[in-house]
Amino acid sequence: MKEPLKYIVFEYLSGRANPLERQLAEDWLKKTENSETFHQWLLEWETRSPQFIPDQEKAMSRLFDRINQDDQNTDIEPDENISFIQSLNATRIRKYGLIAASVLVLVCWGWFSRDMILYKTFETEYGKTTRIYLEDGSRVALNANSRLKIPRFGFYGDVRNVILDGEAEFSISHTIDHKRFVVKTSDSFQVEVLGTQFSVFARPRGTKVALSRGKIRIDYDQGSEKKQLLMKPGDLVTLEKTGELKLTNDTDAKSFSAWKEQRFIFNATSVMEISAMIQENFGKKIVLSNDKIARRTITGNFKTENADELLKTISEVLDLKIETAGNVIVITDH
Repeated sequence: MKEPLKYIVFEYLSGRANPLERQLAEDWLKKTENSETFHQWLLEWETRSPQFIPDQEKAMSRLFDRINQDDQNTDIEPDENISFIQSLNATRIRKYGLIAASVLVLVCWGWFSRDMILYKTFETEYGKTTRIYLEDGSRVALNANSRLKIPRFGFYGDVRNVILDGEAEFSISHTIDHKRFVVKTSDSFQVEVLGTQFSVFARPRGTKVALSRGKIRIDYDQGSEKKQLLMKPGDLVTLEKTGELKLTNDTDAKSFSAWKEQRFIFNATSVMEISAMIQENFGKKIVLSNDKIARRTITGNFKTENADELLKTISEVLDLKIETAGNVIVITDH
């Protein structure tokens, strides 16, 4: 049944399907369990049926030449009233606006479709973690509110590339052909694996890399200059807002992946930083009533399954008051 169905899907994608074939293809596509097979067939169909790729610069040039020609062919008598000229200008503005919007939509849709086809995304909800086993034997522990993209059809070429947005711990397997493993967090920052186990934190408030075993290399941009930094076990690298890297030695790298065991390890950690961690991991918005509370610190090892348990522990240790107002949690002094 699979091969005839594949033929029907190909006919559907090419626009040649008859009404019955269209119905069969659409019914099949509605089932989520067929999503993976569809993406494989879609890539195969696009490979077999390369689409016409226009010369964009030439096409845009012809389009604007035609617009200008239309404008020149529009005769306006000197004594025509100003309202007509204003109307014509408004028409031109709408025309250029529609052109710009159309080009933007086409570019965005093309990139989105390509990204969706080439990569499979693993995503965790607030308060949830997961383990991912890659085809090369590598393992990834993905923290809450995080996303990991891996090649949908397997690693190919000389580099095993993955893309991380959030927080994860990687245990990388060596391959017989010595393929490099690269974790990319942005266009200007990536981690290349020369060893085995490390943690990466890549969230809006900053980027950190902690190495447990082996050796890794950081590739990053500082202004227009490309730089590299080698890390050894126990090293912690923090990407500063200035674009510079801060290297700290002899850290407990394992503490950066304590979330795997639903533990939070604080070492003179400020309430402000803890509030950011709770928002990142549990999706709870925290408001601190004053700067004095924000600067207070706590040290300890806390095991918790949810934000309420962690907040209760912190409030008892620091003698703070926790109040809930809708979706916002307010921390105040007693």
